[in-house]
Amino acid sequence: MATPSPSPAQFLSSLLTAVHDLTGRRPPPTWTHVDKVQTKLGTANRDAIDAAIRVAVGRGWLRADGDPPSSVTLTVDGIKLIAPGAAGAKPA
Repeated sequence: MATPSPSPAQFLSSLLTAVHDLTGRRPPPTWTHVDKVQTKLGTANRDAIDAAIRVAVGRGWLRADGDPPSSVTLTVDGIKLIAPGAAGAKPA
């Protein structure tokens, strides 16, 4: 049986968490390569990652370098969103 795909909100949350983990949970701006994020998420679908990055950048949760992005960093708002116990911890 195939594993169900995560919802867009779950994927965004996973993306933000992966960036946070890969940057050693250091404060922004600490950058990581998108290739490392893709590996951490365990997906071959780079288009989905790029689209999620665009959404997160548009909402102020991430900053990206390049188009398509080659590296990303969380913003303070992005960290607040994934912080344990944060109100509304799931991206909408």
